[in-house]
Amino acid sequence: MIAAGFGCRSGCSAADVRRAFALALAAGELSEGDVLALYSADFKATDPGLRLAAAELGRPLVFLSRSTLAASAAGVRTHSAQVAGRFQLPSVAETAALAGALVLAEGRGAARLLAARQISGGAACALARAEPGT
Repeated sequence: MIAAGFGCRSGCSAADVRRAFALALAAGELSEGDVLALYSADFKATDPGLRLAAAELGRPLVFLSRSTLAASAAGVRTHSAQVAGRFQLPSVAETAALAGALVLAEGRGAARLLAARQISGGAACALARAEPGT
């Protein structure tokens, strides 16, 4: 079970979101069909670029609370000082991917990043796999 996590600058384009997703897929040697759902932070819920990209990709987009993302912070590979200063998270995309993978696994097991986040313009995407029973 693979989840895609997204972070983005306010007002980023759907095209940037889709390109970041494509870069993350390439880094993880995966195809679009491998990803079950898209995840981001609840403070990004009003961002039209994320919503439009999810609709174009035909995937559900789920917004998670900051506390849910923070619970996955230990598993990230990259740290953004800007994100940490604004949101008290090391990476929105990576924590969203990890937390999303755990949602897909219904809280059982663990999650691991498949690669560090990938960035295109104002958007970042990371992929995580749920590993039940670990």
